[in-house]
Amino acid sequence: MPVLPVWLVALITLALLALLVRGSLLLSEKRLPHRWILLLGALRVAIVAVFALCLLQPIVAFRRTVQEGPPVLVLFDTSKSMGLKDSAAPNGRLPETMQWLEKSGLQTKLAARPNVLWFAFDGHARAVTPADLPALAANGTTTHYAESLADAWEHYRQQRSESAPLVPGGRVLLVSDGHDFSARAVTDVARELGLAVDTLAPMTARGGAEAAHISIAQVQAPRSVLLGAESRFSVALRQEGLVGRPLTLNLKDGDKLVAQQPFTFAAGPAEKIVTLTFQPTVAGLKEYAVEVGGAPAGGPEAVLSRKFSVQVLGARNEVLFLEDAWRWEFKFLRRIFEDDPSFTLTAFLSRGESAFVQLAEPDRRTKVTGFPQSRAELAGFDTLVLGSADPRRWPRGFAYVLQQLVEENGKSLIVIGGPNLAQMAAHPALAALLPVQLSTESAAPVPGPVPVRVTTEGLASPFFAAPNGAPDAYWAALPPVDQIYPPLRKKPAATALAEATKLANPYGNLILMAEHTVGRGRVLFIATDTLWKWQMFSTTTEGPTPFQVFWQQTLRALAPLRTSSGNVSLHVEPDRSRYEPGQTVVLRAEVRVAQPLPKARVQARVTLPDGKQLPLDFAPNAAEPGTYTARFEPTLAGQHKVAASVVADDKAVADTLIPFDVETSNAELGNLRINEASLRRIAHDTGGQFLNRTDPATWRALENLEKVPVTRVETVDLWNRFVLLILLAVLMGTDWLLRLLRGFA
Repeated sequence: MPVLPVWLVALITLALLALLVRGSLLLSEKRLPHRWILLLGALRVAIVAVFALCLLQPIVAFRRTVQEGPPVLVLFDTSKSMGLKDSAAPNGRLPETMQWLEKSGLQTKLAARPNVLWFAFDGHARAVTPADLPALAANGTTTHYAESLADAWEHYRQQRSESAPLVPGGRVLLVSDGHDFSARAVTDVARELGLAVDTLAPMTARGGAEAAHISIAQVQAPRSVLLGAESRFSVALRQEGLVGRPLTLNLKDGDKLVAQQPFTFAAGPAEKIVTLTFQPTVAGLKEYAVEVGGAPAGGPEAVLSRKFSVQVLGARNEVLFLEDAWRWEFKFLRRIFEDDPSFTLTAFLSRGESAFVQLAEPDRRTKVTGFPQSRAELAGFDTLVLGSADPRRWPRGFAYVLQQLVEENGKSLIVIGGPNLAQMAAHPALAALLPVQLSTESAAPVPGPVPVRVTTEGLASPFFAAPNGAPDAYWAALPPVDQIYPPLRKKPAATALAEATKLANPYGNLILMAEHTVGRGRVLFIATDTLWKWQMFSTTTEGPTPFQVFWQQTLRALAPLRTSSGNVSLHVEPDRSRYEPGQTVVLRAEVRVAQPLPKARVQARVTLPDGKQLPLDFAPNAAEPGTYTARFEPTLAGQHKVAASVVADDKAVADTLIPFDVETSNAELGNLRINEASLRRIAHDTGGQFLNRTDPATWRALENLEKVPVTRVETVDLWNRFVLLILLAVLMGTDWLLRLLRGFA
């Protein structure tokens, strides 16, 4: 941080050194002893150097590794349900729990540790101090674990800097009664942040048995699904007194029953998640309802029906297949496309050099006369499939256009392994898209037969859903593949869907399939070109083969919900899928055009549950050209429909229709019981502990967190600490004192 320009500081330093040389010569002419001339010269060189440093005002930075404990985020639930009183907590659940924390000594020991942060939360978290805890009041209107955990971590992150980096391996102590109304699972947030969540519940009342009842706590459903796609709806159910009783979960489209799933509650957990699978056969805006059959209808806590909106998209998806070799995999895969009316195929297969043969269905929407040469020609396709393609043979910039279409336009990409994987790995644009890291050995296939299995994550994904609803059994006996092009490992945010059972490298079993999200698009990597073995050697005697089931589900799972349609496209999305009356709905509209539109604007109206319509005012975002924002505050519960259109030159050039749901909250006081099952599941799924008050081993683990090495950046401001100024004064004083004592002029 120099006071003067560096060149001027250097010039002043040289001038002072020149004066020093001149002074030394004068002392020599006066016949002073040479050793005193040298001593004074060295001292004055040091004075000039320190003076130059004073002008430069340097700051010294260095790295130092220290042992530091990971962070502990203590979150106290202050929602209304934590203020309930019963025989176990006569003063309320929150005061009773904090009394136990203090009495057990856990709160005192945590307060004595560094890197412990305290928060109170309901819908969001706010930082508090240990001294604030006795004054906390349980008056929050809702409880959101995921949002509150994210808020707490952001507060911790902002406290850190390069000189005090984030410490890995943190833990969370979640003090709550287990009632969470977040749209997102807290376990997902904890895994993303690398946090283990320990949970502590209030004391459970030991009273008489209540009447048997069941409630639909939450429904998780996608906003949009593809026509004919295997759609999954997850329903969280809570019960009391219904262990072992046969029940059914019904999915209705109006008065029509479209899916049903029987279930029973096992002894112990009071909460259960039931998944309904359904393939919509009619496109359009749907309002489905889930209902519990065979359950008692009474009780204030019973919620036996819940409605939700889903948009079923019926547009056909355009698929582009690029392949440099005529392989069996393409022959079998082509038949899948031809038999599926939801997809149309355009394929280019190599005939040597720069020649390609085009295979295309006659009813395709996107038509190209030759190998695509530009972004405009590629933009019409929704899903791109790369076989053993050599990017060196593509037009210049083709791979970067493909990367932009996936990341920015939300296209989907499927890469099937082959001999040209080395060329793909060497191309930065393609390597950035893949969910795996490739090595030089990836292009050389490992011969088989290679037994394979679907991972736990794969079984839970739509890629490996089963026709009979039992994916574990259906995919248990897959035929081996002939060969595998081995990736090195998956990328951190990717999901391994299938792997070899007997082949491994230092990073684990060889990956057969992996997928991840890149920007707005998704990418699937398949490390073999012999999946057709699942068609030829399947043991399935009735119905589709595993090869057909996998590809049909994969194509639908990867099909982008923003399909290409003309030169102008409009996409409107609410910031959430469900709201409560009085909450502000934020709608974001995005307009994509091939050419600029003169005086373009977005106009819209919202249809309320009672049939009335209100206009919406979409304002353009100056920071993001092509995007618009509107806000709306609903007052009625039910399905709301937003019809929006892009208007240019007083003509509508694109339109869309989307729904969102507004639900009356039955949240905080709708279920008075402490949900220990939910807290135990959160702790188990994140690697934490459910704190048992009678077992110190479960809660003393928080006190004994091992320290980890952390590299800090230490800085020393030499000027503002007066180090240089004091040193300069000492050197000049020494020079003056020596001349005074020796009598030098």
